[in-house]
Amino acid sequence: MEANGRTTSSDRVKIAVVGCGAVSELRHLPALAAGDGREISALVDKDEARVRRLADEYGAQHALTDHRELIGLGLDGAIVATPTNLHAPMTIDLLRGGLHVLVEKPIARNLYECDAMIAAAQEMDRVLAVAFFRRFAHQLRLTKTVLDAGLLGTIRSFDIRDGYEFGWPVKTDFPFRREAAGGGVLIDLGVHVLDLVTWWFGDAESFEYWDNDRGGVESDCLLHVAMPGGGKGVIEFSRTRLLRNTAIISGDGGTLEVDLNTSDFILSLSESRTGITGSAFSGNPLAGTNQDPIELFTAQHDDWLDAVLTGGTPAVSATEARRSLGLVVDCYAHRKELELPWIETAALEEAVR
Repeated sequence: MEANGRTTSSDRVKIAVVGCGAVSELRHLPALAAGDGREISALVDKDEARVRRLADEYGAQHALTDHRELIGLGLDGAIVATPTNLHAPMTIDLLRGGLHVLVEKPIARNLYECDAMIAAAQEMDRVLAVAFFRRFAHQLRLTKTVLDAGLLGTIRSFDIRDGYEFGWPVKTDFPFRREAAGGGVLIDLGVHVLDLVTWWFGDAESFEYWDNDRGGVESDCLLHVAMPGGGKGVIEFSRTRLLRNTAIISGDGGTLEVDLNTSDFILSLSESRTGITGSAFSGNPLAGTNQDPIELFTAQHDDWLDAVLTGGTPAVSATEARRSLGLVVDCYAHRKELELPWIETAALEEAVR
C-alpha cells in the first residue's frame, strides 16, 4: 500500500463482499473470481451457514456476520450489497475504517443518507462508487457517443420502457418493504434507467410522475420529463409486465432505438435516408456480441478498482449517483395516482349499487 492508503498496481487487491444475497452469489462473486489481480478475502452476511458456504466456495479467508469485523484485516475495499436501508450505515463504517467501497444501487433511500456517505468518502479520501452495471453495456455507451457527437441533431423526444414479470431470486422480502428498500420499482429497476437518462441528457427541468402504490410499494409507474434543450421524455417501469425494454431517441437529425439488455440497436439518419442496424460491441467481430451479466459486473469492478489504483474518478461516483436518486426522491414527493382500469371499474360498480 502507498502512504495515502491506495493500493499499488503490483499488489493483489484484497476485497470483501458485504451481503451474500442473490446479487452477490449470482453476479459479484463470479465476476470477482473472473477478474485479474483481485482476491476475495472476506465475506459478510448475517446468515452464518450461507456466508461460510460461499467463503469455502470462493476461498475467502474470513467468513463474518458483522461488517465492522472487516476493519483492521488489511483489506483494500469492500462491495456493499445489502438491503438499501443498510447501505449508508455500513458504507460509512467501512469508509471510516479506511476501505474503498463499491455500493449497490440505489446508493441510498434518500439524499440525507447519500450526502452522509459522500461526506465520509471525502473526509477519508476514499473512492466511493455505485454499481450501475448498465453504464458498461456497449450499446448504451454507443448511445452516449451518438448523442455527444450530435448525430441525431437536437433531441426532440425519447421513449423508454423497461419492465418484466418480477422473478429475481431474492433471499429476503426487503424489495417489497418501503422502509427497507426506499420504494418499489422506481428506486429498484427504474434508477438504472434514470442514471442513463441523466448521463445522456442532463438533469430533468420538470416532470410528472404516476405510480400504483396504494399503501405498499409501487410495481408500475410512469414518468414524463422535460429535459434541457426542450426534449420531452416518456419513461415507464413495471415489475408485473414485459415491456418493450428499449430506448427510442428522436432528434431532428435521426432516430436511435437501442435495446436496454442486449447489444442491438437501429440508427436511422434523416438527411441521408440511410441508417445502421447491428450490434454494439468491441473486439473480434466474429465473437459473440452480447455481454453476459458477469462481463458487465467485471467491467464495473475494473472501473472501481482502476479509480482506487490511480486516484481517479469512477464512471458512477457517489456524486454522480446522487443525480438519479434526486429525481427518484422528487418523483415520490410529487406522486400522482396511476389510473388502473380494473380498480376504476370496480369503484364505479360500487358507486351505482
